[in-house]
Amino acid sequence: MKTSFFIAALCLVSLSIFIGWVKLQKNNGDISIAVVDTDDTYSYDASFDENYTGRVQGYINHSIKPNSLFRSTHDYFNVTTTLADGTDFYVKESPGNLKIEINKKKNSTASYFRIKKMCDGVSNVLKGK
Repeated sequence: MKTSFFIAALCLVSLSIFIGWVKLQKNNGDISIAVVDTDDTYSYDASFDENYTGRVQGYINHSIKPNSLFRSTHDYFNVTTTLADGTDFYVKESPGNLKIEINKKKNSTASYFRIKKMCDGVSNVLKGK
């Protein structure tokens, strides 16, 4: 009887330590940003602390006015969208992760620069600028 109690207690302690470690790993403030800019496409990938999700979504909504994508910080998106000015791009977003892609061949140069400027702004938001 005592042995099963100690095994159960050890399992609970181990589980608590594991959950705490996972939570610490996800919220340690690390930011990962990858940009790929080829002749055909522009791609922006970011991984960040989930606490920044609302700020990132707010910045994107501000950048693409009069359109908006996000209504709450718990939104998960995997969509290709077209803005009022004809800019067509792909967004995949979940708390702590963002991917944006634009096809340069299907969009105007102005649209490409608009999305690129927005992505640069997202980087600044994540860096606290």
